[in-house]
Amino acid sequence: MTELDKAFGSLLRELRNERALSQETLAAEAGLARNYISQLELGSKCPSLRSVFKLCKVLGVAPGDVVGEVDRRVERREELNEGLLPDTSGR
Repeated sequence: MTELDKAFGSLLRELRNERALSQETLAAEAGLARNYISQLELGSKCPSLRSVFKLCKVLGVAPGDVVGEVDRRVERREELNEGLLPDTSGR
């Protein structure tokens, strides 16, 4: 499980929840398995490019926007880990 996988998974879960979709519904509409969606959201699987495009289509977001947001989240985590940014998460 990499930071990239975790960042993609948390974003996927946020986007799915914002649209009030269950994992089952998202999986069915994207032509993927529900357990695969769960594994992606947990960061235990890395999606193929084909899967990213399928998910983005169902979620109504541009793949480039998703990749950009994942990149921002990974960079932020790296900066937090290096002590370059204050932790404002409240954890």
